[in-house]
Amino acid sequence: MSLLVSGIGFGIISGAILSMSSIGFTLQFGMTNVLNLAYGTVMTIAALITYVVNISGYSIFVAAFIGVVFAMIATLAVGWGVLQPFAHKGLPLFAMAMVSVGVSLIGDYLVASITHSEIYQFQFPAGQTYRFSGLTFTTTDLVIIAISIISVAAIELALHRTRLGVAIRATSASASLARACGIPTRKVVNATWLISGLFCGLGGVTLAMSYQSVTYTMGTAYLPYILAVVIVAGIGSVGYAALISLVLSVVIQVAGVFGASSYNVVIALAVLLAMLLIRPKGLFGELFEKTEVAI
Repeated sequence: MSLLVSGIGFGIISGAILSMSSIGFTLQFGMTNVLNLAYGTVMTIAALITYVVNISGYSIFVAAFIGVVFAMIATLAVGWGVLQPFAHKGLPLFAMAMVSVGVSLIGDYLVASITHSEIYQFQFPAGQTYRFSGLTFTTTDLVIIAISIISVAAIELALHRTRLGVAIRATSASASLARACGIPTRKVVNATWLISGLFCGLGGVTLAMSYQSVTYTMGTAYLPYILAVVIVAGIGSVGYAALISLVLSVVIQVAGVFGASSYNVVIALAVLLAMLLIRPKGLFGELFEKTEVAI
């Protein structure tokens, strides 16, 4: 019983991190229809920037803020500076995905050459330990959970109660119709890249904070979990992505404490493949409805 409770506790923390990571991915994919596989690389870079700033003498929160801002800039640079020119050349969806794979590989190898593939350990204290109904959390864990709850609630509110949110949903549904209605779709797409970068950075930084370490493959290795969540929830389903993140993470962590930790990625990929076979459009959203790139 204690192992089950422990697995649930780990799953809640992991779910908080995965929800932030998957929301950024699903927003960007839902808007542009581009499978940005460089997303994991940006997560890694955000975590490394956080580490460098932290060991330079700044608090972990200042370092995390800088890491997230860098992720926003890097994501916009990938979308606007790399993917957009290729999209304007009329490349099909598969070719655009291959471009993002190329960006990811270049980024990963650059990071590996700079870091020499080392593992870097954070030195900030995890804080006090708290127990709730058998669940054990550190101060860092509670901060990560709080950030996740606030960020998920904020993006849900923004998408449904602000002009930018309405413009994002309208452009995602039909970019041509949105332009005809006077919505500046180019600015909306760029704003979506920035928001995607915000959640990408939050995911990368909180993942590193939870593990208290950074490796050059950290973000890329995390990508299968993100893809599993996005495909199960459906593209553009922000709230459902957070829910599926929690469920999937609890399942994986419970399986881990009972001896299946070596199969975490296998479980995520099995869920992904099963969903593609049973319900290709996802449980709550529409998957691959668009046939063209919208950048």
